[in-house]
Amino acid sequence: MKHLILPTALLSFFVLSGQLVDQAAPQMAGVENDPFANFHQRWTPSMQKLFQLVRDDDGKVTHYVGAEVGTPYETIDFKKGHVWYKDEDLGEFYYRYNIFSNEIELKRTHLQEEKHQALIRDLNVVLVSNTRDKEYFYLSFINDKAMNKEGYLIRLYNGSSFKLYKHLESKYTEAKPAANSMVNPTPSKFTTFSSYLLQKNDGEIREISQKKNKFLKQLDANSAEKMKAYLKVNKIDLSEEAQLIRAISHLDEAEL
Repeated sequence: MKHLILPTALLSFFVLSGQLVDQAAPQMAGVENDPFANFHQRWTPSMQKLFQLVRDDDGKVTHYVGAEVGTPYETIDFKKGHVWYKDEDLGEFYYRYNIFSNEIELKRTHLQEEKHQALIRDLNVVLVSNTRDKEYFYLSFINDKAMNKEGYLIRLYNGSSFKLYKHLESKYTEAKPAANSMVNPTPSKFTTFSSYLLQKNDGEIREISQKKNKFLKQLDANSAEKMKAYLKVNKIDLSEEAQLIRAISHLDEAEL
């Protein structure tokens, strides 16, 4: 069975789930019916035109999708990484994380004429950057509103008891003309938001607050008391990612 499953998975993410950029707005089609898409976004004629810019640009993929400010991508350039299916390395690819459409775009080469495709959304498929500082998982999680969600999470810390993940979300805002000569027009833009999630002993993945008091309330009473002292003595600012990772590392190593 193992030899049957792997070729099927490889075929799936390159053929069945492949989404070419020269198709009309592929990532946004049927967004309201897709439970894994950014359902709060609404497809509008303006957004159709925005994505049309990519498709009609002489067949070339540009480093933007029409917005005047910001980008839907984690990084504009394609990076190198390996796709894993469970414990099997499926090979090296060039990848780019499209936050807005909740897709990881893949290419075999860095050639501009090669059309990218979308990595299949599968709990068993992991993308690991060649620098090994980022691992992308498609997972279920619970957000700060206690809603069950699914999406790509970037693992920042992998301890014996705790794992810390980062979730990125992108919002598109349409341009607005100036109301009068005294007011500047508002450009169209992408805005990226970050949130952080914690998992204990392979249990549920839950969003955590970066506000100290709320973060401490999300821990059990004994852990919260000890963590409170650690944050104070070390002057940890949870709003900074590096210091948040440091706090979770202490939480894990101290077995709080």
